[in-house]
Amino acid sequence: MTRRTVASAVVSVLGAVTIVMVLAGVGATQDEFIRIDGRVLWISGATMVVAPLLPVVAGDSAINVDLSQASQDEYMRLTTGDFVTVTGTIADDGNRVIATSIRSRS
Repeated sequence: MTRRTVASAVVSVLGAVTIVMVLAGVGATQDEFIRIDGRVLWISGATMVVAPLLPVVAGDSAINVDLSQASQDEYMRLTTGDFVTVTGTIADDGNRVIATSIRSRS
């Protein structure tokens, strides 16, 4: 085996290990509650989009929030620009937060 082949194999193994670690981390956070402080960008039906005050992940400018598990009393008076604290879990698909509690910070 040449050095190039060995280096390529090592990089491949390290890449696979990194992917497994990331996926294991995502799986662990799906059952844990997260909290997002931010500003309502828009709200419609059972979906709200929040601009977090501190990015959850680098480059995040908006987070989709599923309101189906939250009490309607907690979000029915919210409007664009309101500051909120959303508590919930990460959806299985990783593309949204399923809210269990929403508090207005206005």
